[in-house]
Amino acid sequence: MAYTKTNLPMASIGLGDPTEGLFTPTADQKHRLGTKYEDSFGRIWRYAKNGSTALAPALMCQMAAPEAETVDEIQTGYTNPIGATDIRALLTTSSEITDGELQDGWLVVNKSTGLGYTYPIANNTWISGDTVMHLELYEGLRVATSATSEFTFIKNPYHEVVVDATTSTGIAVGVPAVVVPISYYCWLQRKGPCAILMDTSGALVVGSMVGHPDTQDVAGAAGLAVITEGIWGQVIWPPTSDAECGLIQLMLE
Repeated sequence: MAYTKTNLPMASIGLGDPTEGLFTPTADQKHRLGTKYEDSFGRIWRYAKNGSTALAPALMCQMAAPEAETVDEIQTGYTNPIGATDIRALLTTSSEITDGELQDGWLVVNKSTGLGYTYPIANNTWISGDTVMHLELYEGLRVATSATSEFTFIKNPYHEVVVDATTSTGIAVGVPAVVVPISYYCWLQRKGPCAILMDTSGALVVGSMVGHPDTQDVAGAAGLAVITEGIWGQVIWPPTSDAECGLIQLMLE
């Protein structure tokens, strides 16, 4: 599939429901991925695209794991000057990144010249097979990059989200309020009261902090939070038995 640079508006905060509704997934894209909305109940949502498996309500989603071929990529033979917004980048063959897939994602200079700088990506297109890529950046390079610089390419966290895996491979991004078909666009709730399936491990009470549990029995289910796995929210009302939904105050925003 061919992609072109998006002309959708930048992510923003709005009051009330988006035009097409929070509860109606669509096959076509209506907003920039990551667009933020706050409804009249104080709940906060982010616009996302589903991946290759249907999503279900009450299950936490995570960002897609980065492909190994897009991490720690040494830019042998490729340099880019300070201020450049159109740059060349070298990737490992078979990265599986397609034209446009990095839109609104991030370029991280993780080693050597330019270390520590991060740039939002406007668009990406292949120049030579799947090894040399043209990147359009929203911001110019603040430090020139060299042939020893290492790049890591991170897709937008809301691009092709998946149900939170029993062993997490990405950060939590939110909970859908409806069934979301494969490859459809939807809204994920990130703040406010939200029903979520509670995992069978660990007793939950009012006020418990929940997140990805130390041992998760059901993908996408919440359990007692552990620091190393991240916190999703706080229990408002706990379930009365295992594998039921409880109500939590989501705290991802």
